[in-house]
Amino acid sequence: MSEGPIVCNAGPLIALSMVGQLDLLKNLYQQVVVPNAVYQEVCGSGVGRLGSVEVASASWLQRARAEPAGEPLLAMELGLGEAEVITVARGLGARLVLIDERRARRIAEQAYRLTVKGSAGILVAAKRAGLIPAVRPLLLAMLHQGYYLSDRLVQRATAEAGESLPVS
Repeated sequence: MSEGPIVCNAGPLIALSMVGQLDLLKNLYQQVVVPNAVYQEVCGSGVGRLGSVEVASASWLQRARAEPAGEPLLAMELGLGEAEVITVARGLGARLVLIDERRARRIAEQAYRLTVKGSAGILVAAKRAGLIPAVRPLLLAMLHQGYYLSDRLVQRATAEAGESLPVS
C-alpha cells in the first residue's frame, strides 16, 4: 500500500468501474479522496450513468470540498472536476493525483509539481502488487466499452506490466 492520499478525477473512477476494478484504489492507497465536483460529475446526473453505482457505494472513498475556491489558471484551463482535484491535492498536501485527460495531467505536473497517475498506471501498479493477473485485457475492456485510451498508452502500459504483445 502506498503512503499518502491519492486525489481522483472522474475519468479514472469511471474507467476502473467499467471493468469492475474500482476497489484496486483502496487496495493500493491508504486514503482515496474524491472532490465534491468529481463526485457530482460521476454520481449526480442521474441513474444509470457509468460508474455511478460503484462510486456511490464505495464507502472507503473520502469526499472533499475544494478550499479555497481555486486559482484563476485552473478555472480558465480545466473543467471543474479537474480543477478541484488539483486544488484538493494541494490543500491536503497530497503529491499524487489520478487524472487521465492529457491537458489536466500536464498542468498538474508542470504548473503544480504533482505526480500524476492514470487508469493504465493504476492497473500496472495493481499487477505489480499482485492484485490482478494482467493489464492488457482490462485496458481492452475499457476501450471496448467506449473509454478512450490511445494505442500508444495501451502499448506502453502493457510493456510496463511485462506483458508481451500478441503476434499478428
